[in-house]
Amino acid sequence: MSLFSKQLIAAVLLAASSGVVQASPVSKPTRPAAPSQPVDIQTMMIQRCASEMTAMKITDATTAQKVCKCTITVQANNLKVGEFWKIQSMAMNGQNPESLPAFTRVKPQLEQCRAGVKFNAPSAP
Repeated sequence: MSLFSKQLIAAVLLAASSGVVQASPVSKPTRPAAPSQPVDIQTMMIQRCASEMTAMKITDATTAQKVCKCTITVQANNLKVGEFWKIQSMAMNGQNPESLPAFTRVKPQLEQCRAGVKFNAPSAP
């Protein structure tokens, strides 16, 4: 696998997972306000991934939406939570997650998500 492919995998995985869990400094426990509509975390992750891929000029918005939806669906349907976090942690630390058995197991499906899509090298927004 080429270095660009490894960087692209890391960029897509990072975009797919970033911003979902964030710590906020709060001095005392507060009860969060009830959302006005039901929260769909998977959809939120897809939207965040697509917007970050577009912002990094990896691909256009329509293609980013397609790739992110497929990638996140593959992850949601085929990985245990611990496997998902381990893959994400490695990607966020600049490490290649390909050595993990869970990644090896879903790699063919993730490659199908990107089949026929032309990606640009990620650039800072």
